[in-house]
Amino acid sequence: MLNYIYAPEKILAQITNNQQTYLLLIEDEQPVAFAAFSPREEDPDIYKLHKLYCLPITQGKGYGKILIDEVCKQTLAAGKHILDLNVNRYNKAKTFYEKMGFEVIYKEDIAIGEYWMNDYVMRKTL
Repeated sequence: MLNYIYAPEKILAQITNNQQTYLLLIEDEQPVAFAAFSPREEDPDIYKLHKLYCLPITQGKGYGKILIDEVCKQTLAAGKHILDLNVNRYNKAKTFYEKMGFEVIYKEDIAIGEYWMNDYVMRKTL
């Protein structure tokens, strides 16, 4: 599943075709965290945080919060006030997102090849 979603050619196409905006956080000249977001295809009035990842050694430094705050800032700059994300129902990051002001609005199961993503869709009103 990771090879499918995060294949370099997929990420390059997302950036090149302006499908998603990527933010990269650098520490000591090394990339340590990133986020990607865009308007939702089915409802461009709602933005979606597609990706948020921090290297394990940097977790707890506030980098996730910095990235979410910047995504919120750019979403508001686009004139939008709703930010959604998907998180696996068994992912400990759900608690982090709740601390950032997101709330579960529904469950969603998405097939990716033979793999199923069992997610919560979470929302934050900005």
